[in-house]
Amino acid sequence: MSHRSFAVAAGFAASLLMPVAPAAAAADEVCNIGYVTNGDTRSFTAGIVITNIGPSTLYGWTLKFSLPAGQTFINGWEADFKVDGQDVTGTSLQYNKDVQRGGSVTVGFNAHGNATTPGPAEFRVNNYVCTTG
Repeated sequence: MSHRSFAVAAGFAASLLMPVAPAAAAADEVCNIGYVTNGDTRSFTAGIVITNIGPSTLYGWTLKFSLPAGQTFINGWEADFKVDGQDVTGTSLQYNKDVQRGGSVTVGFNAHGNATTPGPAEFRVNNYVCTTG
């Protein structure tokens, strides 16, 4: 192997050992939401995964969303839920309030309504609009 080939190979090998920083979220992106339902035409259970994609730990969080027409919140878990008409607010509990960067917390709820109806149009955490998917 020539000296030049060795230098290129050594440089390539060294690049494999260098840590790669995770892709940075846009300045205003703090959260990503995963939303899934299971049920029938009368009622359903929904799971919401809140992932912290922001630059730092969330020290306490508040989730807000509005249920589509025809859906009615029954009860929820893993957050202190309050309901005002179609508007739902879930506040973190003592044991799940801190979400590290890249970490997630899962909450859920039961509702009356058709499980196949599209979910809430928007989710917010600490008043930031979350990405979905």
